[in-house]
Amino acid sequence: MKLFIKGKMFDNLDKMAVTGKNGEALYYLERDASAKGHMVTVTGADGKRLGDIEQRGAMGLVSFAVFKGGAEAALVERKSKISIQPNFVVKGPDWEVAGSVFSTKYKVTKGGRNIATLKVALLKSELDIADDADPIVVLSVVMSIRNALFRASIVGAAL
Repeated sequence: MKLFIKGKMFDNLDKMAVTGKNGEALYYLERDASAKGHMVTVTGADGKRLGDIEQRGAMGLVSFAVFKGGAEAALVERKSKISIQPNFVVKGPDWEVAGSVFSTKYKVTKGGRNIATLKVALLKSELDIADDADPIVVLSVVMSIRNALFRASIVGAAL
């Protein structure tokens, strides 16, 4: 499944559409400005709530909890902020993330099997998800990682 994400990060959005290959909105990411910290809700095109992304911690080594159906599906943690590699651990589904801050391509794998590939572009990024992977969990994990990298860069932390 291919998804297209417009814009940079969910830090700068109120509501962002995630589209399919024909440009149709499949999902929306919406920031909850009333929530303490950083909370993003993932909804379907029909407005039905499908998941949530909740930031934990402050600047530096933040983590993101991904929820689906009210239960925690994944926890995205950054191992170290002093590295050119992303160094993310995705607990729950036990995924590995490969790429670097200089790369425009990231891979999410489990045991050598490809779960997703993200190609980052200035205005529109492409997310290719394996057919047997949960698109809500993958989308939420990828957006969490993109946001963590963005937050580290704007506060001047070494990646």
